[in-house]
Amino acid sequence: MGVLGKDLFDIDRPRTHVKVQFGQNAYWVEHDPTPHPYGEVLTELLNYDVAPYEHTLCVLEQAIEEKDDQTAPQAFMDAIKGLSSLPYFRLFLSDLRQLNDGGEKDAAYMREQVSAICFIRERYSWFLTEAFQRRAFEKKKGQRKVPLAQQIYENCLDAFVSGVSLGKSPDVDAPQVNIQYAVLEINEEHHELVEKLYFDRLEDFAYVELMRGLQRGFVPKRCANCGRWFLQTPGASYNYCDQPAPNSEEGKTCREVGSSKSFRAKVLNNEIWAIHQRAYKKYFARTKKGTMTKPDFLTWEMESERLRDEALSEYNRAKTEDEKAAIAERLREELNRQ
Repeated sequence: MGVLGKDLFDIDRPRTHVKVQFGQNAYWVEHDPTPHPYGEVLTELLNYDVAPYEHTLCVLEQAIEEKDDQTAPQAFMDAIKGLSSLPYFRLFLSDLRQLNDGGEKDAAYMREQVSAICFIRERYSWFLTEAFQRRAFEKKKGQRKVPLAQQIYENCLDAFVSGVSLGKSPDVDAPQVNIQYAVLEINEEHHELVEKLYFDRLEDFAYVELMRGLQRGFVPKRCANCGRWFLQTPGASYNYCDQPAPNSEEGKTCREVGSSKSFRAKVLNNEIWAIHQRAYKKYFARTKKGTMTKPDFLTWEMESERLRDEALSEYNRAKTEDEKAAIAERLREELNRQ
C-alpha cells in the first residue's frame, strides 16, 4: 500500500503485471522477501535451453488446433507448470489459476514468452560479447580498471544501450515504465529506499535489470572454459565460472581448471615465472624432507614473490635480450641464496 503513490490497492492487478522493487545492490519481486542480485535472471536466461518447454507448448497448440478434448487438458497443465518454472516467471507465478481462460489466449501468451527468451538470448549474448571482448571486467594486478560504461563506449556500442532491441529492430523500443518509490523493510534495523517498477513483458524486465546492473558492476560474463554465462559481481575478477568443468575427471570447477591453465601458461611463456617456480619447488621439497622449517619457508615465499614481481616489471620494460637475460640471472641468484 502506498500513500504518495497511486497503487493504494492492487488486488485486481493482473498476475503477469509484475512489481519489482529495485534497491542499491539487489531487487525484490512482488512480496517475496528474497533479494536477487542484478543480472541474476538475465544470466539464467542466457544459459536457458528453451527447446524442452517449446516442445511442451507445441503439444498444447496441436491439441487446441485439433480440438482434442482428451489431450488438451493435460497438455494445458503441463504448459502452465512449465511456464511457472521458467527463469523470471518462477519468481512470481505461483498461483496458476491466474492463467486459465480455456487455452487459446494462454497458449498465445506462452508462445510470446518463448519468442522473448530466444530474442534475449540472441541479442544480449551479442551485446555483452561485443561490449567486453577487449577488456577484463574488473581490475587485476597490473591492470588499469576500466568502468563497464567506458568499455561499452570504447567498443562503439553506446548507441545500442538506449533500446531494448539493442540496435536490431527499430520497432522495439525501450520499456515505458513508471517509477514510484517505497521504503522497504529488510529487517527490524535496516530499511532501504527502493524504486518500484511494474513490468508486463519479459523483455522490459531484462533490459532494466541489465542496465541497472551495469551501473552497479553486476554483469553476465561468459566462462572462458565451458562457455556458459555466470554473473560477474562488483569487485570480482574471474574469467571462469565456479560450475563443474566439462570432462574434468577430478571434479574440478572451471575456475580451478582455468587457474591451473593460466598458471601453466605463465610458467611456460615467461622466464621469470619459470625461475620462480623452480625455486619454489626446491624449497617446498625441503619442508617435506624436514631440512627447512615451515616458518622459514613462508618467509622465503613472501620475499620470493616480491623479488619475482620486481623482476617481472623490469623484464617487461627491458629493450634487449641481453637485458632480459641479466634480469633473469640476477633473480635466479637471489632466489637460491639459502
